[in-house]
Amino acid sequence: MADTLEQRCDRLRQPVTELVATSMSAAYRTQDLPDLLKAIASVRGILAEDPSGLPDGPFLAWLPTALRNLDNMRDAVDAGDSAKSYAILTDKNDGFIRLTVGCAGYPGWDPA
Repeated sequence: MADTLEQRCDRLRQPVTELVATSMSAAYRTQDLPDLLKAIASVRGILAEDPSGLPDGPFLAWLPTALRNLDNMRDAVDAGDSAKSYAILTDKNDGFIRLTVGCAGYPGWDPA
């Protein structure tokens, strides 16, 4: 059975928090790049799950962009460019700010 949006947002909360923290540290500490790759894979794994139970709206609309962003982040990290990976994550138009909008109203998600 597919997740509801609330379940998906709940399952993403901690991995996305780890992704943000690891992205910040890897920008300054190259030894954190393997941890960043793991965080990217963890979040991507959840986002790539069957979306058929999710309602139309901001989350579902952003989902293809999210997956592409995570692939681009991974490619940047593989190339040793953690700053580019962080820039993708925090992009004000297509970055993970859109996940906070898609999950707004659920515990732990506040786009403010």
